[in-house]
Amino acid sequence: MEWARRARRAASSMIRGRRKPEPKAERAAADNWHDNLDAEQRRFVVDHTVDPIRPDIGQAGKPRPRHACLDQRPRVSVVLGTLNRRKLLEKCLASVRRELEGMDGEIIVIDGGSEDRTIPWLTKQEDVITILQYNRYKNGETSMRRRSWGGFMNMGFRAASADYILMISDDCLLMPGAIRNGIEQIEAARKAGVPVGACAFYFRDWPKQKRYYVQRTIGGNLMLNHGIYTREALEAAQYANEDDYVFYKSDTDLSLKIWDSGYAIIDAPQSICEHYVGIEEELRAGNTALMSYDRSQMKQYWPDLVTDEGVRKMGKIYLDQPPGDEADKEWTKLYRHEERVAKKRNPNLK
Repeated sequence: MEWARRARRAASSMIRGRRKPEPKAERAAADNWHDNLDAEQRRFVVDHTVDPIRPDIGQAGKPRPRHACLDQRPRVSVVLGTLNRRKLLEKCLASVRRELEGMDGEIIVIDGGSEDRTIPWLTKQEDVITILQYNRYKNGETSMRRRSWGGFMNMGFRAASADYILMISDDCLLMPGAIRNGIEQIEAARKAGVPVGACAFYFRDWPKQKRYYVQRTIGGNLMLNHGIYTREALEAAQYANEDDYVFYKSDTDLSLKIWDSGYAIIDAPQSICEHYVGIEEELRAGNTALMSYDRSQMKQYWPDLVTDEGVRKMGKIYLDQPPGDEADKEWTKLYRHEERVAKKRNPNLK
């Protein structure tokens, strides 16, 4: 497709030296390393004695249709992570299932080692691909993670088989039409010549926020908090950064890498996602040490975007639409329970 070719050309000029392509001569030499093996190399390449005809994908035959016993690849893969939040997860998946009705879709949940009966519940869900990875453990008094957010979510991204990959959280509700409208927005933008790498859904943090929005991060670049990635853009961006962030800024970094790879992030005003922020999550948000660490990492990684001018361009783009009552109906009882439990633990909590 022409837009994809333009994206790849743009990527080579936008990457600013971070991932310089190899010169053609060097790539050719690397591809043909096996043509002149020395004695030491021949010890490891034992089939050299028959002068094998090496595979060349450029000469591969035309692929055949999938076997009749195999389902077609889904149109969209829904990927989300969870840990000890079964009540929220059940409500989230109910909204996902409703949105996937009549569509070819799959659901992938990465569980970080839940202890609230989430795991046995998940393994009974025949329409859910469950990836179980015990991510948290104690090292003395230190709470450790085997993988960062990027490493955790990449398991789901790489397992996804569709070209459209929707990322949400286990504490989200998709509003009616969110997935279909997001895909339609991507395809309309592509027809207009925009090399779409992701499509951001409008959201709000319930119950405190009253307006839906998407965000411009450093440099004024639109980012994806919840929404659809294209497989091509994720591959071009080399997926989420697994090493330089712990949690808070990994999704921001992934959005910047998508822009850096020559793809655009667009918005979908008809795609809305409610995001639950309960008492416990508000308290966790006070973990300023991890937040500060991730912010400092971002400053090191994207120094040209954290200038005064780049920070001034940050902000929210609001949707001129009042919130519905779906979140109130689904979550109010759970939120009140959290409040009561939190006040028992800390009577001074407001």
